[in-house]
Amino acid sequence: MNNLSVTGTNGGLFAKPTIGRSEYGRVKVALAPGKGFMDWLRLTANKHLAKRITGGVDHDELMKHYTKEDCWVHLFGTVYDVTKYLDFHPGGIPELLRAGGRDATPLFNQYHAWVNYESFLKACVVGPFIGDLSKLPPPLSPTTSDDTNKLGVPSSLGSDYFDGGFGSRVETLEHGISIENDEWTGLSEPNVIVSLTPVSVKTSINTRGEENSEEHARLRVLIHHFWQSAMEFEFESTQRLTQQKYELIVKKNRVEIRFPALENLEDVLNREKCKIRRRPGSSYHSTKIIDLFRLNHDTLVFSLELPEYTTYRIPLGYHVGVKVRKGKGNLYRPYTPISNPTPHRIDLMIKIYPDGICTPSLEKLQIGDDLVISDPIGDKDFTGWTENSSQLILLSAGSGITPMIDLLERRIQKASNSEVYMLMFNKTEEDIQTVTPDGKTWKLGEIWKTFEGDEKIVLRNVLSAPKAEESEYQLHGRITPELLKTIIPTSSESRRAFICGPDGFIVAAKNALDSLNISSDHVHIFKG
Repeated sequence: MNNLSVTGTNGGLFAKPTIGRSEYGRVKVALAPGKGFMDWLRLTANKHLAKRITGGVDHDELMKHYTKEDCWVHLFGTVYDVTKYLDFHPGGIPELLRAGGRDATPLFNQYHAWVNYESFLKACVVGPFIGDLSKLPPPLSPTTSDDTNKLGVPSSLGSDYFDGGFGSRVETLEHGISIENDEWTGLSEPNVIVSLTPVSVKTSINTRGEENSEEHARLRVLIHHFWQSAMEFEFESTQRLTQQKYELIVKKNRVEIRFPALENLEDVLNREKCKIRRRPGSSYHSTKIIDLFRLNHDTLVFSLELPEYTTYRIPLGYHVGVKVRKGKGNLYRPYTPISNPTPHRIDLMIKIYPDGICTPSLEKLQIGDDLVISDPIGDKDFTGWTENSSQLILLSAGSGITPMIDLLERRIQKASNSEVYMLMFNKTEEDIQTVTPDGKTWKLGEIWKTFEGDEKIVLRNVLSAPKAEESEYQLHGRITPELLKTIIPTSSESRRAFICGPDGFIVAAKNALDSLNISSDHVHIFKG
């Protein structure tokens, strides 16, 4: 039985959250046994659950399917029958029914923009949408009483706001501000985002009706503590902070921002001028593409420079939302950044799909163009698994390699004498990501050259449709229990594993790890 409490309120449904919240603060409910992520992948593997309509679905037909027994939704030009997925939806059945018989695209961009829906819902495709979107009714109102956070909306919308500050203490210092909360433990710099954003403030209107303005700056501090709800501290804009350099000091439960060139900041940095939000909406940062190169035939690497007055670090395993302009609207897609050795930069490795919705637009970008990314998204701390396990296993397919690169680097830096096994699955030699293009710096390529043949840091490419003969470090085949057993020795000590790739790969990789007697509690799956 699905552990979902549903009661009527003013004719509507309210789903009682019984687990907590997702990485964005999105309300989640407890799913019944057998209705989890892996269960859905197994159910839909190599199957089609929906009745196809080859001629397409118009708005009149779509609007007929809006009940729990028969639920269709429109998503980016395709109609899906999600009836059988309802019980698997982490946000609960009523939340997904909000989009029944309607256009689900706006809700998807708000709550699930990082999800690879084309792969996740491929078994549910009914057919292309051939109707008029303007004639579809909008999605229903939220069904959860405290539904707050949204992806793609300004942080001033859809968040918890409380004058008491949720136990936070904001104190003015001689040269800056301190923010402290007893619930924060073990804060480190990757938990903190600081931005000093230019703001144009209207000051007056002259007799000719022309507006006069001056440049101010708004200080924003985001604390995304592991395993806790994010908290945002946004101060009123002020001219005094414009283009001012600052120092960030992070202690166990305290953050200090100091402006060495400024004094007497009591009038601009104080508790009364600070708006505190818990579970804020995601804010976005405009970065500059300062380098761009082709890693292989269908993969590009973008090197991005962050704004000058922004402190932005990516915790291990976190991803970002990338805002892509598509026609008159914006789409949001998830990518896992790769740390860059140059401060104030991050890299994105993006596979280009010629018929994709977003990546053709990304392929057109050039050096010097802007690319807008969100705050880091995530809530888990992978440091312990990465640094302290006796045996670390990293399994990826295709572009699923991206979160593994920084995990591997951290392992080498902190536990180089312990075992790590990184297996990268691709189709042909053309898809391999371990080769550094001439004249470029590519982290994974440098790691490969340094540790190829190492007995403890074991790196292998595995190809399913190779063109050349098999070698010691370039194997042939697919992920199977037998393959893993030939590479990864049995260990009675602590073992941890990460998986990232397409749905079918995830299922096969999890089954292979089961054969090594690795507990599901010790396996993390990066969901596409």
